[in-house]
This record gives sequence, structure tokens and C-alpha cells, in this order.
Amino acid sequence: MLAAILLLTLKSCIKDSGKMSYTYYTPIVHTSASVRASIKNDIAQPIQNPGKIYIIGTTIFLAEKEKGIHIIDYSNPSSPVNKGFIFIPGNEDMAINNNILYADCYTDLMAIDISNLNHIVLKNYAANIYPERSYINGYSIDSGFVVTDWIKRDTVINAGTSPNPFNYYGIGYTMLGSAYSPAAANTSSSGSSATGTGTSGSMSKLTILNNHLYTIDSYNLLAFNISNPASPALLNSTNLHLGIGETETIYPFQDKLFIGSTTGMFILSIANPDNPTLLTTFTHATACDPVITDGKNAYITLHSGTVCSGIKNELEIVNISDILNPVLSATYPMTQPYGLSKDSNTLFVCDDVLKIYDASNANALTLLQSIPMNSPYDIICQNGIAIVTAADGLYMLNYSNPSETKILSKLPVISSK
Repeated sequence: MLAAILLLTLKSCIKDSGKMSYTYYTPIVHTSASVRASIKNDIAQPIQNPGKIYIIGTTIFLAEKEKGIHIIDYSNPSSPVNKGFIFIPGNEDMAINNNILYADCYTDLMAIDISNLNHIVLKNYAANIYPERSYINGYSIDSGFVVTDWIKRDTVINAGTSPNPFNYYGIGYTMLGSAYSPAAANTSSSGSSATGTGTSGSMSKLTILNNHLYTIDSYNLLAFNISNPASPALLNSTNLHLGIGETETIYPFQDKLFIGSTTGMFILSIANPDNPTLLTTFTHATACDPVITDGKNAYITLHSGTVCSGIKNELEIVNISDILNPVLSATYPMTQPYGLSKDSNTLFVCDDVLKIYDASNANALTLLQSIPMNSPYDIICQNGIAIVTAADGLYMLNYSNPSETKILSKLPVISSK
């Protein structure tokens, strides 16, 4: 049976009228089968709610939270071009291997052929891979259905109405039949392909290593064999709950996986890629937790004010020279940090601004520069170019001289009306 919900936003009390105005949203629901049948490429769409990023070659795949993926050509970082869009309702994460795009579609995992970005093809899918999944606003719905959009409504009620008819979950949903059809497909997006494997940011829940795809749900690490990229085969599911919180992010390094959770970091060996083995855990205070590593240290950001219910906002440096005995070696106060990335001795942290550090001594970071942005979220830096998503857009920066990092360009967010 479908669960039902309304997302509420208390807007204002109308002065002296005894009235309260609200904005609320009703989900539009379609079957998973109809959504899968409609996955297609389309003309470029405005960036409105940017999320996680994945890069391969000179192409950025940028998640439009819960709507799909923007395709952006950054062969000239000073003038990136928004080339097209892939509609995937309920999408947050992605990874690519040999022209196959792996992307979540609410609870399912899609395998999409993008060898011709003018004509993408859904090749396969794995159902209910993310059974604990919910939408950004906390709404969840039975597997077999997907929210494709939200109907926005404004209303005014009497202040103090008891019970408040809009102040609880379970009002209803709008079911628009079995067919789902986004905007008509267009064949002028981009003809480039995506051979090989690319790079994800630290906020990702999907990663690819040695012909294997690894992904996490709330409590499990799932391993897929992708020797045949279009037909991922589930090999193993490793329970990582162990009483210490929900898993959040995954980061590959050599023959290991570093997994961030709400209360700690897991380190797993994939020496046997079919069967990941837990090596050790590092426990921290309850908070949301992206993690990266350079092999000597793990870098963890903890942030509060989210569903993780934490109160800490800091960067933790964990010495992993003895992989079986990780030791906290330094902490740095932050405002509300999210993604991070490291290239050689330069460390980038998405906080209230983008912070750039000299990390040649991890226990004594030196702040080189702070670059104003509106809530930077995810970042990938390599070869002197940093790509950052923020609440106000997608940024390209040149950090060839880290202490003089410069913004090269920005694709701005275009607010919906």
C-alpha cells in the first residue's frame, strides 16, 4: 500500500488576521515500470537543485536532486556547456564504466548505455537495492512506485486550528496512471562517449573498482560484478550496521573501501573483490560523515543540522598507518562541512565557504584561501581543476597555485517559478 505525505513549509502569520499561510507539496506517483520505460536523454535543463558530481574525461555528470542528471562539457573549464539531461526520477548517485551509467532510481539501480549520449538505452536494472531509501524531505513510498514530481500548493488556515489539517503526514498522493512521459527527447545533446571509469566526489554512495561496482544502502555494502557492464551481477551483501549507525558515503583507495557512517568510519579490504571484508572501524560522535584518504590519513567531515541529528561540525584527521588501529590525530572546527577532496598536499573542504589547506603536515593544516560560495556541497579536484557543486551553481576553479586559486566559471542555479 502506498504511503502518503505532504511536505509542509510554514510561511507566515498574516498580521492581525488570525490566519496562517502554508506552502505544501503533494507527490505525483508513477509505477517503477513506467518510469523505467521512459528513461531517455533530453535537451539541456536548467540547474535548479544541484547535488553530487561524477566526471569522466571532459564530461561532468551532475545530479539534479531526485530528478535526473545534467551532462556538462568542461573541455574548456572557463566556458563549460550544459549539453543535455537524462531524466531519472528519484536519482541521487551515479558511476560509469565503459559507457554504462549506473544510477539509482529511488530504490532501484539502473544500468544505462550512454555510448551515444544522443540516444541512451536502459539495458538492465536491479530492483529494490535501496529498500531503506526515502526522498530528501523524508517521504518514503513502497518499492514499485516512484515520485516523478511534486505539486506545490499554497493555502491559508485559521491560526490555532486544532487539529491543524496540514500539520501532519498522510494527506494523500496524486497517481497519474501507469504512463510517465517527461519532456520529449531531443537528439542534439552530445555525441561523446564515456569509455573507462571516471571519478566520483566524496558524497557518493556508488563506486567502481576492478570490474566491480560497490554501493551502500542504510546498513549494507553490496558488491556487483560488472565484467559485463550492461548486466551487473550481485555477488555479496555485507551487513555493516553493527550497532554504530547508518552508512552514508563510500570512497575507494587501492584495495580498500572507506565507508562513512553516522557514527563512524568502516575500512574494508577488497583484496578479494567478490567478498569485501571488514578490517576495522573508527567511531566518532553522531554526525553525517563523508570520508576520503591518501593512504596515510583519513579525512572526515562531521556536520550537524541534518537527519543525522549530530551537533559536531569539524574536520577530523585519522592516522591509518596501522590500518587495523586508526587513531585520531587532529581536529579542526568547521561551520557545517560536507564534501572534501585532496590532490597531493592540497586539501579542499566544502564548508560555509570553500576552504583550501596546505596539508603537507596533516596535524598542522594551514589555511591558504577561503573562496565564498553558497553552501558548497561536493567537490572533485584533479590536474589543477576543481569542480564544486554549491547551492548557487556549479563552479570551475584553477588551483595550479593553491594559494591563488581562482574561479574560472560558474553555471548558475536558475530558480523555478
